[in-house]
Amino acid sequence: MQDNSGNEIRLIVGGYELSGWDEASLDNAIDTPADSWSVTLFNPVYDQLPSSVASGKPVKFYYGNELVLTGIIDKISEAVSRHGRALQVSGRDLVGQLIDCSVPIFSGRQVTLDVLLNKYVKSGDLGSLFKSISIQDNSALKNKVSVEPGEALWDAINKAAQVTGQYVWLEAGGTLKVGDPFANPYHVKTDLLLMYDGNDNNVLDAQYDEDVSNVYSEIKILSQDGNANHILSEGKTSTSYGFNRLKIVSLGDVETKAEADAALKKIQADNNLEAYSLNPTVKGWQIDNKVWSTGWYLNLKSDVLSRATAKWAVMGRTLKLSRSGGQTTELKLKRQGDWAQPLVHKEKQTKAAKKRHSKKKAEQQAEQTKKQGATA
Repeated sequence: MQDNSGNEIRLIVGGYELSGWDEASLDNAIDTPADSWSVTLFNPVYDQLPSSVASGKPVKFYYGNELVLTGIIDKISEAVSRHGRALQVSGRDLVGQLIDCSVPIFSGRQVTLDVLLNKYVKSGDLGSLFKSISIQDNSALKNKVSVEPGEALWDAINKAAQVTGQYVWLEAGGTLKVGDPFANPYHVKTDLLLMYDGNDNNVLDAQYDEDVSNVYSEIKILSQDGNANHILSEGKTSTSYGFNRLKIVSLGDVETKAEADAALKKIQADNNLEAYSLNPTVKGWQIDNKVWSTGWYLNLKSDVLSRATAKWAVMGRTLKLSRSGGQTTELKLKRQGDWAQPLVHKEKQTKAAKKRHSKKKAEQQAEQTKKQGATA
């Protein structure tokens, strides 16, 4: 099926191109790893699929000449009835393999993000799948995390990335990215419109949700440092409630005031991120001559959903194709500025490590006392 511009969905696998799809669904979401996809063809002209088109094979999706997704075929279904034949091909993007496959170790060990990405992914069994690996902040690549036998590569990479306070996601072309998905957002030039008169509307339908049940006007973070000194970080924000809503959070792994302040900001941002959502469906798969993608910023104007008129960030999108509805895009939007990077992950110290740390600290204090006595 082609759109008015002549663009067509093309699935390329093993050098073979399949097109003319009747139904399609391609997911992409920042907060969900391994985007799923499926395409369906009714009464296919293919008498028999070539052997190169099989489950487990790498696949690339193009919309016109734009690469939309790089993934793996998980499942092929062929059906026949008195109404005709049907062919469905489905799978996930490349991150699906990182979720399925384990880190190739047979005993627990401390591993860095650098080793996970370069030794176990780039130079490992899955290296041929990923086009490249891109890291925005290289400052903490040597910090180690604990990895256990059987742990999924994705879980280990995600945990190691948190050591640097960064996020992990996959670009359409097959590049594994580590950083901030909203660091350099594309600003959509065309406003989304949902007006009562219907003129120039490019939004077909929309749902706005505002749930402030997890938003608090006052939050306090409690913890203790290595010397058992009390740590407190507190913040207040204006809410729609006519009374004060206090939330006290105890965090055992926070050891400094700076860490407590960072945790406070993260909790406030996450609460706001969950509180406000807009889910519109728009015509077609493109805007500004680009296929819809996550990490974008846009403006929406509406006199029907007055609270939805705001600046939004694209957290997720699903490209849809059907015989009845044609091509549409379902968007998952969150308010601009509510996204916050993960808190810096801190590995829990073992008893031996804590003992070594305490011994070293005692020795440093003794040395300091000795120096002070010598100068007295």
